[in-house]
Amino acid sequence: MSSRQLASAASAAWPERSASRSSGRLGRLLGPTAAVAVALFAIRLTGLPNLLDNEYRVGACVLDVLQHGNWLCPHDALGNTDKPPMLTWLAALASWPLGRVTRFTLYLPTAVATMVIAWLITGAGGRRFGERSGLFGGLAYLLSEVAAQQMATARWDGVFALTVTIAALLAFRAWSAGEGWTWFWLAAAAATLTKGPLGVLLATFGLAAVLWERRSLHETRLAGSHTAGVALFLLFTVGWFLLAYRRVGPHLVTNMIGEEFIGNMTEHRVAYRFWKPPGDFLANFAPWSLLTLVGLYRVIAAPSSDDEVRRFERFLFWWFTGGLLLFCISPHNQARLMYPIVPPAAVLAGREIDRLVGKLAPRALTALTTAVVLASLGIFAVQYHRLERHRPEVRETLALQRLAHTVRAAVGDDFPLTYVADAPYAMQLALDTMRPSVSFDEAARLLRGDAAAFVVVANVARLRAVVRTDGPQPHELGRASYEGRTYLYLVSNRPALAAFEPIATRIGVFAVTLTGARLRAAWDNRLVLARGVEAGSAVIENISDRPQDVTVSIEGAASSSHVLGPGEAWRIAVG
Repeated sequence: MSSRQLASAASAAWPERSASRSSGRLGRLLGPTAAVAVALFAIRLTGLPNLLDNEYRVGACVLDVLQHGNWLCPHDALGNTDKPPMLTWLAALASWPLGRVTRFTLYLPTAVATMVIAWLITGAGGRRFGERSGLFGGLAYLLSEVAAQQMATARWDGVFALTVTIAALLAFRAWSAGEGWTWFWLAAAAATLTKGPLGVLLATFGLAAVLWERRSLHETRLAGSHTAGVALFLLFTVGWFLLAYRRVGPHLVTNMIGEEFIGNMTEHRVAYRFWKPPGDFLANFAPWSLLTLVGLYRVIAAPSSDDEVRRFERFLFWWFTGGLLLFCISPHNQARLMYPIVPPAAVLAGREIDRLVGKLAPRALTALTTAVVLASLGIFAVQYHRLERHRPEVRETLALQRLAHTVRAAVGDDFPLTYVADAPYAMQLALDTMRPSVSFDEAARLLRGDAAAFVVVANVARLRAVVRTDGPQPHELGRASYEGRTYLYLVSNRPALAAFEPIATRIGVFAVTLTGARLRAAWDNRLVLARGVEAGSAVIENISDRPQDVTVSIEGAASSSHVLGPGEAWRIAVG
């Protein structure tokens, strides 16, 4: 999203005044929301971790960019490319200075998006309904479970909600001004590159207010040209898709359009289709959701006599209710999907809060607002620092992080561990690696070999049963355990966690044996090797029944490619 687009969205939220007066009012209103947003992010970031939510998708995609240079169409730990890349790009840019993915860099884009949404709510409500209404709307948005979830989640919904909000405000601005649709289409392109074309629909639901205005005998029309905007929209969205298709091939269509988009739209979950979205909204935006209902009723029963205010409140009404109806009839309607329709609900709730406290003296109002903010942040602190410990995903994450710390302290991050398919990707993310997993049979073959092998597995009994056929039992070198329950095991054909040589691992269809060399990045038949303490070597063997292309890059030297026939090995000097 360009700075000019944000400026256009801000102009839709703020009246035209002198520069000094406008900046002063802006700072006075946006400062408190920024402070609350930073505090909420700090609470979430220092709280109990959960790397088993969606990190195997977004976290792996970011590592695919950082380690493999796959900016155009990054894929997750399963090799899927089922979402557009905007969130991955933003998280990769945040991670780029460190050269690794952390919880801070992974969650920073959605945290910033949440704060900017609160700013836009404050500005939009402040212009049409009064400054206090805007401020209360922005604070209500931040002091809700919706914002708290967005602040630290590796999902697309927070950034998607921001791009939809910007596009919707730009649509209202273009309707009011009779021009400016190009900026709307650019914001719609950003929403589409974040999570797909649904963003265009969600951002335009509010324009149903045009028909409402006409039926109530208020003259209005949608003027302005869309030609340049649509052309740019297609250039960015379809252009990216064609470039990605050229790189990925038919898998992109099957994965992104067939399995993700069409698959989600045709799910068979009729049992909770209609009533789940309203219930989710009432719960996740509580207690402010009740005030939103009052605001929606007031829009119908007592519309404003001011033309701009009335158009805006009706725009908000249809932005929210249109999106809610869409999710009610959609079989794919998880609570987080409704995040793009919470901003208009917050604007309406802010106006109702202002009406409730309008008779309070300024000092009393300030004290009450401060108390509500501190109490809400305190509740979030207790929830995410203590109560979340009872969640199985949090317990498992804590156990995995301890095992990852043990590995890192003993042999470093890029030690060539082999991960069986049942091992959660969270273990790799904790070690900042992204390597393909292997089957139980492939892991057993490594453990039966002469070279050292270190395997991470969840079902260790099954692995031992496979190894037992004609080899000694592997040594257990570590566990990811929490309060007596073990989630993951580290086993090896060596008695200690140390840099034995030679050491073997599996990278897809290749068996890789290292002597005096380090394995950096590895995926898509591409390996990056580095010299150890002294010069070493690597042997890459094709264990498939077909010829395979393999490209090897050595740090400080040019890359080289080779075609290996079935059973053929390639020995490479490293350093």
